[in-house]
Amino acid sequence: MPEYNYTAVTADGRIVKGQREAESAVRLQDLIAQDGLELVNSEVREKLRGRRYSSIKLKSAELANLIFQIGIQLRAGVPVLDALRTREGEEASGAQSTVRDRLGELVEQGTPLSKALEQFPRVFPGYIRNVVQVAEQSGSLAENLIELRAYLEWMDKNWKAFKQAMLYPAFVMAALVAFIFIALRFVFPTVTALLFELDIPLPWITRAMIACSDFVVNYWAVIVAVFVCTPPGLRLLFKASSQAVLIRDHLLLKIPYLGDVIRTLAVARFLRSLILMQKAGIVITDSLTMARDVVGNKVIEGSVQRIENAVANGSSMSQGMSKERIFPALVRTMIGVGERTGSMDDALQAVVDYYDDLVPRQIKTFFAFLEPGLIVCTVFVAGAVAAAVFLPLVNMLSPGAY
Repeated sequence: MPEYNYTAVTADGRIVKGQREAESAVRLQDLIAQDGLELVNSEVREKLRGRRYSSIKLKSAELANLIFQIGIQLRAGVPVLDALRTREGEEASGAQSTVRDRLGELVEQGTPLSKALEQFPRVFPGYIRNVVQVAEQSGSLAENLIELRAYLEWMDKNWKAFKQAMLYPAFVMAALVAFIFIALRFVFPTVTALLFELDIPLPWITRAMIACSDFVVNYWAVIVAVFVCTPPGLRLLFKASSQAVLIRDHLLLKIPYLGDVIRTLAVARFLRSLILMQKAGIVITDSLTMARDVVGNKVIEGSVQRIENAVANGSSMSQGMSKERIFPALVRTMIGVGERTGSMDDALQAVVDYYDDLVPRQIKTFFAFLEPGLIVCTVFVAGAVAAAVFLPLVNMLSPGAY
């Protein structure tokens, strides 16, 4: 509900200033009158409201649902103002209701929907605002909102698939690190004291494990601090330095198997975004700019930037893309075919359909190799610890074997 700063006068002529929430300026005047005051002027507290609205954020699934609800109502002929309003009994989170009510309020005041979306920068990214702006001008708002919903659901589905596949490897890695730390910090010092008391020859693996254990015992607090502080420290570094982000993204693409998965996901996002912009009627240079913003990898963003510059200078997109080996040959070929035949949308859709099948297969293949690899690594580490402990005892019981 809007909040107003107001100035009013009492019956005896005193000036009173204050703040009050009301559905509208007319309703505010009625509320002030009920208190025995006469309203002189009022204004919406835009700065405070702007800060509040700019902090609102929706999950991808919530945003897709919000856009679909509005789009399907518009396609059915419901006026945009009614489509934005939250109805009684309609399922919507508190944040979603706030977004819809505020958008409805701005549209009612005559603000274009694309301009109203700017009040929620964390809810509606730039590409959504641009698509809505073009759709308003072309009269295809309902169709473009439904297309946006399909795009957001695709993004959400692939991201959830990747996160779900990461759960098991992340759990195994965390357990392995915890096992190594506990073994070196608490278990091995006791075993080391026993071995020194027995005064028996120690094989190289036991000596190496003792050295590691001594390091962990002496510097365990530093090791824990590094593990705790590294993630937030890296996040701050990546926020402060674009060069650090570029180095990180370059290294990620170089990781065997995982780099291919990351590149495939980034290229798929780029193509999905590009076809969405093209269907919305946005010119190719602007489409490339908007698609670049959702790639999620600075190395590939740099490639798209160079393609955008080439197109702006008169080259075709396929010519610009031919110099960027980050894009697979199939993508370069299909875009070239689309440009020659004048059916870019069809060519992009064919590649997008291919990537819709490729992305989940690549994710499954990567983790099909990763999970057994982690198990082997865990067995190796556990075996090394066991060998370091028991080999000296075996040598002591079997002198001839040493």
